[in-house]
Amino acid sequence: MKRRVLMMVLSALLVVSMLLAPASALAASKKTVPIMKVTVDGARVRKGPSSSYDVIVSVKNGAKLFYLGAGKNSFCKVRTDHGVVGYMYKGFLKSYGACYQNQVYCASKRVKVHKKASTKSSGKTTLSKGQHVIVYQVKGSWAYIKTLGGTGGYVKKSALKKAK
Repeated sequence: MKRRVLMMVLSALLVVSMLLAPASALAASKKTVPIMKVTVDGARVRKGPSSSYDVIVSVKNGAKLFYLGAGKNSFCKVRTDHGVVGYMYKGFLKSYGACYQNQVYCASKRVKVHKKASTKSSGKTTLSKGQHVIVYQVKGSWAYIKTLGGTGGYVKKSALKKAK
């Protein structure tokens, strides 16, 4: 009797693990990239993980950055919306949101952001070459994007490339 109950329990566990395996495989294939918000004005992105490294760029309060991982000495590795990669003191950052890694693209050239998926549509703003955006939807040759600053609109998909 005990052996029969044990076999039933093991069989049930096997079935449950088989049902959960596809979900965990899907989750593994969709890596998320945390988005952080800068909490102080003039926060510095540095070449290395300490304040002794040179400053690459200063960032305004409220700017959003992609979080690339933990560094040393209370510093985090980040990427700005213009593609600058460096380190920032983690005390200057707070969690803001996340996106999937396969949604992060950068402009391969200077490109106009349109209100609608048409070159005849009025422009909202312009992306600079190398500016990183999040792609939410693709319709034919157009992509609906949002900048880290929150501006949304359509750009030609051919003007975007996958971010590294």
